[in-house]
Amino acid sequence: MVVSSTSSAFESSSSSSSSSMENFSNLPIMSLRSKIVEKIMENRVTLIVGETGCGKSSQVPQFLLEANIEPIICTQPRRFAVVAVAKMVAKARNCTTGGEVGYHIGHSKVISSSSKIIFKTAGVLLEEMREKGMNALKYKVIILDEVHERSVESDLVLVCVKQFLIKNSSLRVVLMSATADISRYKDYFKDLGRGERVEVLGIPSSSQHTLYHRRVSYLEQVVELLEMDSETPLSLKYCSGSSPSSEATMNEEVHKLIHNLVLHIHKTESDMEKSILIFLPTYYSLEQQWLSLSRFSSAFKIHILHSSIDTEQALNAMRISKSHRKVILATNIAESSVTIPKVAYVIDSCRSLQVYWDANRKTESSEIVWVSESQAEQRRGRTGRTCDGEVYRLVTEPFFGQLEKYETPAILKLSLRQQVLLTACAESRTINDPKLLLQKVMDPPKPGVVEDALDLLVHIRALETTSPRGRYEPTFYGRLLSSFSLSFDASMLILIFGEAGMLHEGIIMGILMDTQPLPIIRPFGQEALFSKFTDDYYNQNGKISGLMGRKEVIYMANFCAFHFWQRTFKDNFRLERLKNVLKFKETTDIQIPSLKIEEEWCLFHNLVQSSLQHVANIYDSVLNSMHRFRPKFLATSSGLPPYTPYEHKHTCLLTVESNEDSDNFAIEDDISTTIHETKKCIALPFVDAHGFNKKGVSFTLANSIKEIRSRYLEDISDNQEISNSYNGSEVSQCRFFLNGTCNKGSLCLYAHSLEAKKPVCKFFLSLQGCRNGNTCYFSHTSDQPRSLPSNEKGSCVSEDLSTDASMLLSLFPTPDEGCVLLFDDFDIQFSANFAQFYNASSIICTTSAVETSVDPYLKDIRIHWGLSHPHETIIPKSSKNMGIPWKQVKCMVWIPKFGNDVENMEEQKNLVKTFFDYLSIRMLGDALHQVQLILVMNNLRFAQLQVENVGRESFFYLRESFGFDEYSFGKLCDGVTTKKPMLTSKAVVYAFDLCPPPNDIQFGDFASLFHKQLHNLS
Repeated sequence: MVVSSTSSAFESSSSSSSSSMENFSNLPIMSLRSKIVEKIMENRVTLIVGETGCGKSSQVPQFLLEANIEPIICTQPRRFAVVAVAKMVAKARNCTTGGEVGYHIGHSKVISSSSKIIFKTAGVLLEEMREKGMNALKYKVIILDEVHERSVESDLVLVCVKQFLIKNSSLRVVLMSATADISRYKDYFKDLGRGERVEVLGIPSSSQHTLYHRRVSYLEQVVELLEMDSETPLSLKYCSGSSPSSEATMNEEVHKLIHNLVLHIHKTESDMEKSILIFLPTYYSLEQQWLSLSRFSSAFKIHILHSSIDTEQALNAMRISKSHRKVILATNIAESSVTIPKVAYVIDSCRSLQVYWDANRKTESSEIVWVSESQAEQRRGRTGRTCDGEVYRLVTEPFFGQLEKYETPAILKLSLRQQVLLTACAESRTINDPKLLLQKVMDPPKPGVVEDALDLLVHIRALETTSPRGRYEPTFYGRLLSSFSLSFDASMLILIFGEAGMLHEGIIMGILMDTQPLPIIRPFGQEALFSKFTDDYYNQNGKISGLMGRKEVIYMANFCAFHFWQRTFKDNFRLERLKNVLKFKETTDIQIPSLKIEEEWCLFHNLVQSSLQHVANIYDSVLNSMHRFRPKFLATSSGLPPYTPYEHKHTCLLTVESNEDSDNFAIEDDISTTIHETKKCIALPFVDAHGFNKKGVSFTLANSIKEIRSRYLEDISDNQEISNSYNGSEVSQCRFFLNGTCNKGSLCLYAHSLEAKKPVCKFFLSLQGCRNGNTCYFSHTSDQPRSLPSNEKGSCVSEDLSTDASMLLSLFPTPDEGCVLLFDDFDIQFSANFAQFYNASSIICTTSAVETSVDPYLKDIRIHWGLSHPHETIIPKSSKNMGIPWKQVKCMVWIPKFGNDVENMEEQKNLVKTFFDYLSIRMLGDALHQVQLILVMNNLRFAQLQVENVGRESFFYLRESFGFDEYSFGKLCDGVTTKKPMLTSKAVVYAFDLCPPPNDIQFGDFASLFHKQLHNLS
């Protein structure tokens, strides 16, 4: 079980909450406990409808558990809601998260074998169903909460669950919402089976005395309340028009109105614990409102709820403040599921941000739109839960009456390219036909949208079909793309980097594209300070580096920040851990840095520790996918760090900064608060101009974006043909000549030719994309020859299965240079086979077998008998193996023998970890420089045990890998089988290099310490 740092933050937050959070006995749902359990078990699909705050999310899973119906899965639409509800339920049941109650968001799992109620995002459950099919639904009850929220993931979860319901009559599904269209859900599940129906249970509404009072006011009443006069009609002044057909802009007048309303509430409300929740559509609008309120820091504690805010930081909004008025600025992340204690006032701008596919830019874009009545009702439900509530809707009442009843499902607004690919790659044939499955969703997308997505995926060779009406099947490239759990563009970027020979850099860059918040702290409302923070890591001219947009520069800065953290902090952490491995007396006073120390170090350098760890975790996950699939470029993809031992040095120089304005964002234990507090490192810049191969990575990033954009264009071949057909001057075409308005004639500096090349569109070549698409005057092709290989030529293919014995032998030293040490060769099989191709007298092997006679032709091999590995081979506590001539060894080989017992996986991983730890100490302590380390393993086992990551923690970095010739050297007994299509299962040679940090002032004289430990053995 892995427990994230958010646990302590929430528990401390919750402990300060009022007892109303813990006292569920007065909730309206409590009177229906028995009936709810009874109806769920009687019917395959049950729809529970109840007003926000009635207790659905927290109580229904507990009702089932108390009736011994478990395990239970409950999905929520957003990560914040998953964590908050899981922790609330765990607290109510007097257990810690990860025990009886757990949760799973993204790559963060806080669950154990004892977890009986598990909260997940819809996206996590969807991914599990794709990977495991029906096996992902081994729960007694599946609860889909907030089903009115029509995200793509939610709609696809619903249709997949329905398909499995049709095939498995034992499944029980519960749908829950406060504002769902009941008739639509009843109609959607009517074809489950003869005589079956959806049971609908209604929870008592606000007419019950148990709920607090809520009052809704509209723009007319707000203006009257604030005693404001306006000659301009209210809808025109604050809503840009009299109906929702007008633009949903957030103009300055709206921000002023919110500001005045907040001040009025604060002045007239005597209870300081009663807080204000403000719904705004965008990050920018949150910043604008924060800037206007930050001047009143002595009165307010301002919290931000946005997807870019770290979960732990966002959970601070759950605290009750007694000294300041709590003001929460939120997007729709706070719209449903979560009860924030003592929210007495909700100010609803009635606007939200809608993401859609921009066909011109060939990318996803966004716009501000008016909310639906359903969304507005959800927002209204955020108050009146733990105290009486007031809701202020910043539209007129007639305007509100014209809003759409429900929001448009996201599945009707996006390109669906990623969803189509992921569906095609699903394991179960029940859900892996994208055309068929998408026709069965509640609101099917237009067939043309699905066809466009399929055409694109066929164009980039992610899918293929054998006939015009045949089933679409994923290619090797498509399955590899779908295995990363990242966005479509991020996955493509990783593989393009890999084809360019920079796989590891590409993985980090792709992850950063999907990460919120990014590792470099973004002080809320302070863009100038954020620019300074990024410049401390990456300060280069965009034209020189090839980067065309601000986003790319920010990603490059965060790329450098990640490596800075790895090199400066994590390497020191690794050294301290190695010093403790042997646990000798002289090392007992060595302290491994705690998480708290790491978080403080990150703040000194303007970094978010949880974000850095998030990137590191996903990095290992993506890398494991690469090892499982083994694309052709993996063999030569070096995992060596992008710096030499003495290339990057950093010694912290701390200074104490003033606390001026530190209360502008006053949240206890908040990252943003500490930006202005106490210690900061002033040894700037943190990364110099040439650190971490900045130039090479930035150029590859720029070219990768060009490549992605080019692959999206339907007429890419035509553009390239026009560009290549012109053989005249390299001068760009005159845009005024084309429309007949150029008056400079022969004096014009630009070409007056229809065949001249067009100037390159700088927006197209950036992550922002060009809004004009194919109608843009400027060229949507690179002004230089394509520098990256294109997948259209089939470069991202599976590795060749053929093997060559000479590749492994080339890593062995010549007899004059030294010896090969083969660890744990029990029956001397591999040593004997190596001796057929290599000088037997240069082979040393260890075995745990008892000494026995050997064949005469093996007499020249130096065999060390009766040594268990690695405890007696590398760092023995006796003189048992003192005969190993370490100084002669120039290559070490280990071919581990693992069984297929899944239960022993952790034991196997610990064995690998001990091996790397001991060998690192031996090589560093005895100064064994330029010694090769070779592991021979099945590639699936290598991925399962995360060997590359384990080795990295002991400073062993994978340099190259290639197939092991079992015909020449002997067959591995570690065969791993797989039924998953296009996964490779083969014996692979993995060559590692030891790349420790420098033995200097920054890291200390660790080599001498290790040497002392090794030679003080008894």
